[in-house]
Amino acid sequence: MSTQSEVAATRADSDVQPATILVGYDGSDESREAIAVASDRAGRDGTVVVVHVRPSPARWLDTSHYDHAVERYHRIGNEVLATVPASEPDGPTIETELLDGSPAETLIREAKLHDAREIVVGARGLGRVRSAFGSVSHQMMREADRPVVVVPRSAVKARAAA
Repeated sequence: MSTQSEVAATRADSDVQPATILVGYDGSDESREAIAVASDRAGRDGTVVVVHVRPSPARWLDTSHYDHAVERYHRIGNEVLATVPASEPDGPTIETELLDGSPAETLIREAKLHDAREIVVGARGLGRVRSAFGSVSHQMMREADRPVVVVPRSAVKARAAA
């Protein structure tokens, strides 16, 4: 016979949905560490959606350079995504997406579309002067409707030392 707390624990376990976590990725060490953190947080049954946001080629519209710009942005974006680590057998599913636009706005929109539990990004360590003008992580923390986890540069150094 099960106790009331055992029944409640079993019910709670069956109600837990696998987590989807969105990661902003630019190929940097910090963004690779963000994938590792997101993978840990998503768990083996979860999904990590790794998003690389490239600049929009829209500024090249109506010029002879538009086709070249689109091709170049697409090629570079795919090269960046090619550095995303593959899913581990005992880890979450890892998916990749290449999108155009403003990084913070695009990541926030995609997190909503994927119903992501949170957004994970790596801190780029821009320093006080540059970050005062606004970084992607600062903008996301102000505007996102879900938690934003910022992986500090020191986490990359700590993993490298381990």
